[in-house]
Amino acid sequence: MKLIITLMALLLSSLTTAQSMNNMSNAEKVEYFYKNSSKENMSLVTEFYSTDATFKDPVGEVKGAENLKKYYSSLYENLKEINFEFPRVFQDKNTVIAVWVMTIRTDSLNSGEPVKVEGNSVITFDESGKAIDHRDYFDLGEMVYEHIPFVGFFVRKVKARLQTH
Repeated sequence: MKLIITLMALLLSSLTTAQSMNNMSNAEKVEYFYKNSSKENMSLVTEFYSTDATFKDPVGEVKGAENLKKYYSSLYENLKEINFEFPRVFQDKNTVIAVWVMTIRTDSLNSGEPVKVEGNSVITFDESGKAIDHRDYFDLGEMVYEHIPFVGFFVRKVKARLQTH
């Protein structure tokens, strides 16, 4: 009986997510997706992205909603915490530009302490209201390299030197 109740709750939860995403503007969808995505909520990926969507960030490029589910699942696997703040979100027709501050916490960076990274996303939606093209811009050094012992020291030194010239 408990299994049936759990399955019903999951089904209702996914239907509610789909309905609520359909009633949102594209800008609202972006904030909702970022704030509610988690390893427990991978169905949100297929609700947000078109089946043939393309995603690109400083790490690489991913094509297709099913591959994006794998990408996000892998991303969330090692995260203890991820939060997004959106100081500015702009929408022009089918394109959204979201300026964000991401706070992540993982054992492998910054001795488990939170790491803040500023970035932005440019996301284009198709006629059905699903994301078809998603590009993230952020400083990978700020996110990763600066928080690795020894490597971080050299990255910060190089950045400081470049700033003085």
